[in-house]
Amino acid sequence: MKKQTKQQENKIQKQNEGDERIPVEIIQPWSTFVMKSKLPKVVFDKMLEITNKIVDNVENEKSWGHNLAGQIEHELYIEHEILQKNGVMQFFLDMTRHYVVNQLIQMMPYNQENILNDEWTTNMMSMWVVSQKEHEYNPMHIHTQCQVSAVMYLKVPKFSKSRKSHREDDGRIVFSNNCSLDDYFAVPQIALEPKVGDLYIFPAKMAHHVYPFRSDDEDKERRSVSFNAVYSSKSQMEHMAEMEKKAQEEMKKRSFVQ
Repeated sequence: MKKQTKQQENKIQKQNEGDERIPVEIIQPWSTFVMKSKLPKVVFDKMLEITNKIVDNVENEKSWGHNLAGQIEHELYIEHEILQKNGVMQFFLDMTRHYVVNQLIQMMPYNQENILNDEWTTNMMSMWVVSQKEHEYNPMHIHTQCQVSAVMYLKVPKFSKSRKSHREDDGRIVFSNNCSLDDYFAVPQIALEPKVGDLYIFPAKMAHHVYPFRSDDEDKERRSVSFNAVYSSKSQMEHMAEMEKKAQEEMKKRSFVQ
């Protein structure tokens, strides 16, 4: 089969007559995605300041490890009040809302107008800082009792050279998805190298894990912050209220008949 040239590809994009381009729409409701962004400097600086105080005072801080899967010694809770006081809470809620809206549009592409016109509310359930050191790791897991999760990176040491030149796994986060059954056009997982300032938002039920690492740096800390969130919309709340009202009316009718 001959390889298509760029000129041939452009020709395909045009209709047989005239110069109007053929519209193309990508439809993919059967999978979820990971959204990558970057922390604004003001948010990054605040989160680094907040977590420095917590990690430096580890003995007096609230451990969150009993709720987590990580084989990591220091996993510490971050109070909501601290985020609100430092003016960063709204940023995380807004980014979560942006993820939710775009994920729902992918899920229901022909309901895009209603999704965009609805009023979406996001609420953070919990946030914690993970001060990961050499040889510590996070096994494959999902997050429960929430709908959306996120991770951001505040410190990343220089990892030691891999023992195998064709693999660079140390310290990477791996996202896995069971929707990728077609091995011609998809892969079931991706390993991402953490970079300072990176923010990833993903479905809470998406399986993920973090490899251990080795480092020659004096400060061997790989510091990340994660949070869990839920969402709702005005239309959903109105629908639930209407359903509850109907249920109560039905109960009254049954009581009257008896």
